[in-house]
Amino acid sequence: MLKSRKSPRVRIVKRMPPEQRKQQIMDCARKLFAAGGYYQTQISDIQKASNVARGTVYQYFKSKDDLFTEILEDLFIKWKEALADTPDPESEEYKSGLKFFTYKIKRSFEFFADNPDYCSILLKIGLGLGENFDTLISRFDHQIVELAKKYLTVGIKLGRVHPDTDVELAANMIGGAFTRMAYFYGVTKKDKDSINIDLLSETFVKTLSYGFFIEKDVK
Repeated sequence: MLKSRKSPRVRIVKRMPPEQRKQQIMDCARKLFAAGGYYQTQISDIQKASNVARGTVYQYFKSKDDLFTEILEDLFIKWKEALADTPDPESEEYKSGLKFFTYKIKRSFEFFADNPDYCSILLKIGLGLGENFDTLISRFDHQIVELAKKYLTVGIKLGRVHPDTDVELAANMIGGAFTRMAYFYGVTKKDKDSINIDLLSETFVKTLSYGFFIEKDVK
């Protein structure tokens, strides 16, 4: 008696919508870039992590440079969206210049705390990779400085900031200090779970606003 031959099992692969597939590849690439660096991460690594064919990656991105550029663009857009968040007009954060500034700083710290891969790429890996990437990354630093200038200028007009404040100097100090703080607490600090973002934001703003020294005048 002849035994019936079983039909081979057919693996059914669910097709993913193009935009969803592209985002999946970007998400996998972002994690690899953040963990291993730009030069150490190859398209083959991204392909394997994304569980797609090598050709599929090239359907969405011309090269590794192109993929990394899109990740930086995505970072910049999402960070701007986070900063666009504004406190309720009836709240104390909105009415007080100091508290409004603290609110914005807090939102930036929260963004990097929630997106550690972006933090690592922007502050540790991205710089020094070439003129094109440096230009994209410098947009982030420029945005911080311009926002600080805007808030300081408005603060002077509203009587919340000293009228003799050097806006350009102060804005660059804020930008540099914030970037360094984000790098330390978002990239190098090991015990990130112990970070209190509310306290960190308040301390950051108070230190910048009131300074370190007890003396009123430095001669």
